[in-house]
Amino acid sequence: MPSTTVSTRTTGAARRAFTRGAFTLVELLVVIGIIAVLISILLPSLNAARRQARTTQCLANIRTIGHAFNMYSQAYKGMWPVAVHEPSSWKPIPQERRWYDLVAEFVSSERMESINDLEKIREKSVIWGCPEWSRIDEGYTTPGDRYRPGYGMNYYPSYFDDFDLKKLAYLTADRGSYTPQAKWTKSSERALLIDSITHVISTPQTFDSAGRWFPYDPIVFGAFYVDAGRHGKYGMTKQESYKKPSVNILFCDGHAETTSVRNAWNAVHNPGQDMAGN
Repeated sequence: MPSTTVSTRTTGAARRAFTRGAFTLVELLVVIGIIAVLISILLPSLNAARRQARTTQCLANIRTIGHAFNMYSQAYKGMWPVAVHEPSSWKPIPQERRWYDLVAEFVSSERMESINDLEKIREKSVIWGCPEWSRIDEGYTTPGDRYRPGYGMNYYPSYFDDFDLKKLAYLTADRGSYTPQAKWTKSSERALLIDSITHVISTPQTFDSAGRWFPYDPIVFGAFYVDAGRHGKYGMTKQESYKKPSVNILFCDGHAETTSVRNAWNAVHNPGQDMAGN
């Protein structure tokens, strides 16, 4: 009989211990709720960190493209490539060339003879160096996406100083020329490449916070051809992108930084001077 009593007590204690170890439905819901709250708190920080990592990678890659410009200069008697060299220009060529297939020979072993050759190196090429652009570019939803690398070249080496069309780094039948690297003056303040959905950085003569730029406005004549939705904080408004860091820019001296749309315009139009207006 004593042994039976001990056995019964032991079984009851085990049952109570087992019962205490289980979660009730209320406790389980509380835990799930706590986890959900923690995720909602941490997720924005994780997204911001991920975005910052992409921005940093983009800056590193755009600097590498800057090195390619310098190697082009060494190979071609001190000249820098033009943004566009049309076949109908005063120096005829069989196919259209653009700045990115002109410098591609310095980042790839593939031979480049026309813009169409870029398809050979499109995947995993530093020419398409912005991970944010690679992410949105899948599917080639816009005509020309296949050949647009996510950066646009400034083609105004000195145009806003003298308004001489012959000095544009954009060759057509009646204007433009290859410009020596040394004549891209104020190199630490003059833009060379900027985040853009186009291959060139067109810019209006005057610019303020009421201007137009992507992704808040369509890329049309009279707009500033930059992509300000790529490296700013998530949900950044147009007015915030005007004054806060939102675009990556490579300067002619080879350094790169994330800056505002306002400063990017100044680096194209008015390098080295304070921008007047709002």
